[in-house]
Formats: sequence, C-alpha cells, structure tokens
Amino acid sequence: MGRCNGLERRVCAELLPEVIEASSRFQGNADAGADTRLEIRRTDGRHELLRSSETYDLITLEPPPPSAAGVANLYSTEFYELAGARLNPQGLLAQWLPLPTQNDHETRSLVRSFVDVFPHATLWTTELHEMLLIGSQDPLELDVSTIQRRFEQPGVQTCLSEVGVPSPAALLATYVCGRSELERYAADALPVTDNRPRIEYGPWTLPGEFQHTLRNLMANRSVPNVMNADEGSLAELSERRSTLSQFYSATLASYEGDRESWRTAMETVLRAEPDIPYFRWFAPDDR
Repeated sequence: MGRCNGLERRVCAELLPEVIEASSRFQGNADAGADTRLEIRRTDGRHELLRSSETYDLITLEPPPPSAAGVANLYSTEFYELAGARLNPQGLLAQWLPLPTQNDHETRSLVRSFVDVFPHATLWTTELHEMLLIGSQDPLELDVSTIQRRFEQPGVQTCLSEVGVPSPAALLATYVCGRSELERYAADALPVTDNRPRIEYGPWTLPGEFQHTLRNLMANRSVPNVMNADEGSLAELSERRSTLSQFYSATLASYEGDRESWRTAMETVLRAEPDIPYFRWFAPDDR
C-alpha cells in the first residue's frame, strides 16, 4: 500500500508474523511498515472480510500461487462474492494471476471464477510471468485525463517509472483485454469453488505449459477503450503496445530456443525503450 496519496484509510491483513517483521527490511514498498496510517492486522484476509462489515474502495491481494494447498479459498467463486460485497460503489478488486504455477486449463478455471462474479472485469500484464485481474460491480472507465492527474501526484510518477511505467500511455499499454475476451478465454472451464477447489488437484507446471498459457491469453488481447485521450496520447499508447508485443514475441522465441528471432525482437524493443531495466534484463549479453 505504501504512502499512497488520497487514501484516507489503509488496512493490511497478513497472516504470518515473520512477514510483518521483515517488511521494514525491504526496499520498494514505500516504507509501508513504518507508515502510521497503515493498520496492519495479523489475520487471514478472507477471515478479515468475513468477521467485519467494513467496506473498501480497493481490495488488492497477492497470496501464494493458487495451486498451493489451501490457497484456492482466495481464488474461489465464494471468495470473490465475499470480497465483492465489501466493495464500495465503483470499488475495485485486484487479483494477482501468476501464469507458470498451473496449466492453461487451470488458468481458465481461475478466470471463470472471477468473471462469474464481477460483471466488469479486465486483465493487465505486470511482467512476463504474471498478470493482474481487475474486477468491479460497476463500469470501469479508463479516463486518460484522470490518470494523468494521478500521475502528477507527488511520488506517483517516480514510483511507477522505476518499474517501467513512466506515463499514462505506458500504463494503458499493459491492458490485455476486457470481459468479453476473458469470457472467450475461459470458455466452458469449470470455476474454482470452495467445495471443488479443482486447481489444488491439477498437475504441477509441465514443460511448455507456460508458453501455451501466455500465447492463449495474448491471442485475446484487445485495445483499451479510453476516454479523453488526445492524438499524442493515442499515438504513444499504440507505440508502447507494439513494443510490448515485440517483447512477448522475443521471450516466447527464447523459450523455444529460437535465438535469432529472440535477438531481433529484443533489439527492436530496446531501440524503442532503452531505459527500462526490465527489458534490458532480457537482452542478449553480446549485443
């Protein structure tokens, strides 16, 4: 959560005391452990929502991978119903979606549980192996002017630039798809539920499965429907989306052992975005 501007109240539910104790030893979390405005509750997140009728504008979680034993209760239909009932109007739920820790069929089940509850759902890429599901009971508007104002808040642009998101267009370029595409991806997959936590019994990561999942998700990629964007913003959005496409092409080629395609695509990426450390990390050593 960190020192986020505009948030009147922050609550963090953490089950493990060791995590709370270690929070002050890590950089990159905006010194959240020392922020007196952050209320840390040592409890399970789902139990916290069950025991209290408090409501929130944002619920965000990053539990262990959903295929780990006992974690499905934070990815199930019933959990999303509970969390959705604790959202204020226009409230959002953000769910971490790792890709390598389950196969494509199980990922479809995870998406099915999410879209079965949230009528307004979108998928965003955060890095090569992870994505983020955003859900709401109310329509989600991607207003460029609003995003720009929030970028101008003290410290926001600095923090986002450190992770390769230096502008509103760069943020919007990480959009993968909306509800209709997620429905198409989930197709007829059965949801993960409390009574049938099917993902706990699925096969662990298999060779080539991550690439299969990523290709299928990216095949559903669509252009975000943005509001109040000028020509410059739209042009930048298009360029950054193209660069991200090249990046995914490069990494998939690398997984498949196609070094020449990997090198060519990464050279294109680095010409477009030479200052993003994450992209440079994937670059050929001898370029």
